[in-house]
Parts: sequence; structure tokens; C-alpha cells
Amino acid sequence: MSNKIVILHDTFLYKWWWERLIIMMWKALKADIASGFFSHWSFDLRKEWFKWKMIPVSSEIFKKWFRHIKLKFAFLFNTGFLKKYDTVIFSWDCISAVRNCKKDQKKIYYCHTPPRYIYDLNDVYLWKIRPTFRPFFKLWFWLFKKLYERDIKKMDLILTNSQNTKDRIKEFLWLDSEILYPPVDLNEFKFLKQKDYYLSFARLSTVKRVDRIVEAFKILEDKKLVIIYWENDPQRYDIMCLANWYKNIEFVTLPWNIWFTDYIGNCIATIYIPINEDFWMSPVESMAAWKPVIWVNDWWLKESIIDWKTWILIDKEAEIDDIVKAVKKLWKKKCLEMKEDCEKRAKDFSFEKFKSKLNNFVK
Repeated sequence: MSNKIVILHDTFLYKWWWERLIIMMWKALKADIASGFFSHWSFDLRKEWFKWKMIPVSSEIFKKWFRHIKLKFAFLFNTGFLKKYDTVIFSWDCISAVRNCKKDQKKIYYCHTPPRYIYDLNDVYLWKIRPTFRPFFKLWFWLFKKLYERDIKKMDLILTNSQNTKDRIKEFLWLDSEILYPPVDLNEFKFLKQKDYYLSFARLSTVKRVDRIVEAFKILEDKKLVIIYWENDPQRYDIMCLANWYKNIEFVTLPWNIWFTDYIGNCIATIYIPINEDFWMSPVESMAAWKPVIWVNDWWLKESIIDWKTWILIDKEAEIDDIVKAVKKLWKKKCLEMKEDCEKRAKDFSFEKFKSKLNNFVK
């Protein structure tokens, strides 16, 4: 008897790694895909040889906070179609739809992280909001937290992307979960050449600390930095202003992710220094292109790295001077010597391994 599966992902907004993850989940399970909406900025699934159902839950809306609230209601009231499936897999912030599932359905939640705006980064998100509106948002965050904690307990199985997130789920929710590392497409990310630039492709926001990378390269005027950004990045204007008049710092936007893998495949090394990040695909994608990474020396990171073989770790506070020293250590020849270790480590995150483990969990 066949197992009819649907994957419900909150939004196909851009061509980020979590959209790529959902496509790989579909390829592994041959499932239908439902989403809050399918943005024209994201993947055209028909061009990905997708032959199953694409189910939009809501119409697209681009004001960030209104989109978030609208989707909450859409997942609550527009997901009755989930009852037709034997297994429902939830991804990201859509688990309120679990209320529309039947008791005998298998319900799996792939938790990339408990929503950080209502848990460990609550103060950071509130700080971004005007003081006048903070009481309103505090109320909304409190309500979202109560709903989230009620809904996640209805899951039959919680999967997560790392030991770090597994521990976070245990800390905040007192629930157990199983680790399923996200895969990387080893055919898509490849070594091309070694050109003259270092690469940052983190979102331009406070928690990604791209501003510190910019400040470091203002000191390293003989080194070139390329920063890939997206139009909706929250601190885009402020960070771009930091680099005014510095010819060695270039900002590039890739609306449809065209040439994204080329930028990785041609760089010297990549730089990624977030605050207490969940498991993130940026370094794995970098290794798949045989490129080492400069990253922060936090315990959660060591799940995917081999220090001094696939990247250099700097102090987790990521001071500007730390970044400067790390870039100077990762000169071109040194990076070329690290190619083989990067390639070997990336294979641990192959699609084949991911497919086998995911099918075992679903069955």
C-alpha cells in the first residue's frame, strides 16, 4: 500500500538553502508540496521536473510582518486538504496547520530551529521595532509562542538539522528529536577557478555580523571582498553605507540566484560569522565547491567542520581583528591545499545519505 505524502513548507520566497532542502525532500520521497505561497523569486518547480501537486495555501504578500500574520491564519484555516494524505511533513513556521490533520495521520516536523523571535533572540527582534509598537508585538510573540508549543506536541516525530538545534528544542520545549543533516547537491556546487576575492553570502542582518566583515576588509585594502545580498535583507542599506569609497568591497544581488554557484566556485574562501547559528548550509556548500571557510569557533559548528583542514575558526566574539588575521592566514596557496579535505567532508552531506535516512524515518 502506497504512502501518500505531502511536504508543507511555510514559503517558497527565494532560492535559499531551505527551499533547496524541500526540493531534495521531494526528490527523496516523491511527495506533493504545499506552501504558504510560491514566489516568482524562488524556484519554478516545473523546471525541476516536478510532476506532483503544488498547493498554494495563501496569496503572496511582501510586507514582512503582515505576511507573517497572514500566513498564520492561512495555515490555520486553508489547509483542510492535508486530511487526504497518510503522512504530512511540516517545515519551518507552518505547524499551526497540524490542527487540520487527522489523528491517524503520521505527522513529522522538520524543525530547523524553534522560532528565534519568540525564544533566544526575542530581545534582538524587539529591539528592531519602534518603542511605540513594542507592546503590540510582545503580545503577538506571546500568542505565537503559546500556539507553537501547543502544536509541536501533536507531532509524532520531530526531525532537526543539528545537535545544536536538538539541544535547543530540548531546552525550550522539553521534547526529543532526531538529527537529519540537510544535504548538499554535489553536482551543483563545484570548484571552478580561484579568482581574487573572498565571499560572504549571509543575509545582511545584525545576527549575521556582515558589518564586521566589511570593517575588516576596510583594513585589508589589498584584499577583495564580494558580498551577495538580497533586496529584503533588513540591514542592507546600513551595511552597504559602511563600504562607501572602498573599491575592494563589492555588493552583488542575484534575484533568481543566477550565478550563485559560480561565485562560490570561483572565490578564494568564504566567510560566515553568525551569532549562535543553527546548522547552516553555507559552509557545507562552500566545502562542496572545495572552498574553505572562515567561521566562528562555537561548539555547535564542530558538527560539520574539520578545523584547519576545511576552514579556520576565529573566536566566537568575532572581533574585527580576528577576521583580519584569519583572512591573512587563508592565502591562495593555503586554500588550494585544503581542496581535498573540503571535498571529502562535503560527501558526508550527500543527497544519497540524506535520502536513505529520510525514508527510514518516514517509514
